[in-house]
Amino acid sequence: MTDQLDGSVKDTLNCLEENIFFIDLDLRIAWMNRSANKLIETLKVHFGEKILGTPLSTFIKNSFHKDELLKGKFPIDVELVLFDTFAARFILNELVVKGKKLGYLLTWKDVTEREKEKERMKAMLAEWSTPILQTVAEHTLLVPLIGELTLERLETLATKLLNECLKNETEYVILDFSGATTIKDNNLGQDIQKLTNSIELMGAKVLYCGFPKDMVKNMVSLGVHTNQQTFVSFRNAIRYVVAELEN
Repeated sequence: MTDQLDGSVKDTLNCLEENIFFIDLDLRIAWMNRSANKLIETLKVHFGEKILGTPLSTFIKNSFHKDELLKGKFPIDVELVLFDTFAARFILNELVVKGKKLGYLLTWKDVTEREKEKERMKAMLAEWSTPILQTVAEHTLLVPLIGELTLERLETLATKLLNECLKNETEYVILDFSGATTIKDNNLGQDIQKLTNSIELMGAKVLYCGFPKDMVKNMVSLGVHTNQQTFVSFRNAIRYVVAELEN
C-alpha cells in the first residue's frame, strides 16, 4: 500500500530523475514518483487512466523472473518490449526500511531510442556491407562481396541490386568473391544462383570473379554448382566486358 511509504521516502524518490515505481508485497503498483508519472502519462493509450493497483504481470507478463523473485535474488534485471512498441529495461530491488520489507522498487529505464538506434546502425551496416559500384565500363556494375556471406545479406543485396539494374539499364553485373569468406550453408549457394537468375531475367549478364580456393572447394563439397562465366580476378572480368561492349 502507498501509505507504507513515509513522506521522507517519497520525497527522496521524487527527487530522482529515474522512473521509480513502488510495488507492494502483492506485486501490484502502489505508487510512482514524478518521473514515472510523466512516463505513464505518455502511455495512457496503452495502460488506460488507472495504473495504481495494476499487477506487475500486466507490464512484463511471462518475461518476469518469478523464480529469482521467490529466491530473493536481487536485483532482477530484464529487458523486454511492451505493446510491440516500447523497449524497456526493468530493474527490481527489495525495499527494506528499518529492517522491515515493505515491497519492491522498480526502476523503468526507457531504452526505446537506444533500440531504434541499434536498428538504424544495423541497417547502415547492411548497406555498407553490400556496396554496388559503377565501373569504367558503361552499364556495368561491380558488387564486391566482403566478409561473411549470409542469407540476410543476400536478401538485402537482391533488393538493392535489382533496383540498380533497372535504374541504370545494366548490361553486365560482376560479382566479386575475392573478399568473401567461405560458404558453409549449401542454401547460400542456391541463393546466389537465384540472385543470378533474377538479374539475368532483367536482361543483364552476370559474371563471377575472384573465388578463393577454399571457397571453391567448399562449394564443391556442398554440391553447389554453377554454369556462370567465371574469371580469376576483377581485372580479367572487366577486360572481357569492355571487349564485349566494343564489339
